[in-house]
Amino acid sequence: MNLTKQRGIAQSKWHILKTIEDIREPLGLKGTSIALLRAMISFLRVERIEALSDDAHVCFASNAALAKRAHVSIQTVERHIAKLVGLGLLSRRSSGNGKRWARRDRHGNVVLATGLSLLPLVERHAEFTQMAHTHQDQKLALTVLRDKCAAALSRLKDVIGREVTTPLMARARNLLRRQPQTDPLAQLLDEISREIARVSGSNTEDLMGPAHEIEGHKETINTQLVKKENPKIEVCQDQMQRAFPKLCAELRTAKNQSACRAIMADLARQMNLGDTWYALVDMGPALSFMALGYLLERIDTISNHRGYAMKLLEGLQNNTLEWESLLHKHRRADRRAGG
Repeated sequence: MNLTKQRGIAQSKWHILKTIEDIREPLGLKGTSIALLRAMISFLRVERIEALSDDAHVCFASNAALAKRAHVSIQTVERHIAKLVGLGLLSRRSSGNGKRWARRDRHGNVVLATGLSLLPLVERHAEFTQMAHTHQDQKLALTVLRDKCAAALSRLKDVIGREVTTPLMARARNLLRRQPQTDPLAQLLDEISREIARVSGSNTEDLMGPAHEIEGHKETINTQLVKKENPKIEVCQDQMQRAFPKLCAELRTAKNQSACRAIMADLARQMNLGDTWYALVDMGPALSFMALGYLLERIDTISNHRGYAMKLLEGLQNNTLEWESLLHKHRRADRRAGG
């Protein structure tokens, strides 16, 4: 990557540090290097780093002073300075005797200094900013891919049966518990998708269910999802339509329960519910249906959908939230909910 020189352009020293912290992973920096860099910046008396006629951008603190401020040993300071210089984040301003010192004018301003110059941080700021944006995009893409794998795994459980565990499902769970990279996740998503297609093709009749569940029956699949889970949860179709019209409209085209679950998983992904959705699914189709419907009715007035879903989940798990309350119509008071 070509360096972008920006001599003469001043940058806030703390903003520069934040940019380096954001690209710590791609640079291969440990927390100790960041702490040492923070200590160096704190020794600078200026608030902005720029290429001036004087040397205010040079940190002339001794290794002992840096070690004390960064809470590390002098040997650790020496090792990490070499790392930062090697990466081009710092440059050395050496004196004849190898010491660091500064000369000041009568106003106390540094006019000449030897030590460690932080000017490269300004000279390469555009490069580092672009690197931070790229890294953020890559992390987001990895998170989305991971969520797709988790959603596909949940759908596979629905197709096969939640009480069944296959080697592929066990391997997928182990992989998702760690911090996998893009290639293993992409391969896993492909394997799960192919397994869903294979199982769905061999169990078409089971997935479709009895004919009366699809045609000529007074109850929709939405109602069946709620009624099958818990005999204590009794919700009629009219209640569902009144409480969750948006979700019922989304599921109207579904031909079977498997299709309903797939649509609901996709809606949860769009709301970025993440693992909270899978925890709701584990509580059964009745509660997960009502929780998703409740969120969907308030999708435009809740600022943090995942946080709101977590509160619903905790309330349902702790029995501090009655499931009947999810059937309440969307009131104006809900517009202040932030989740």
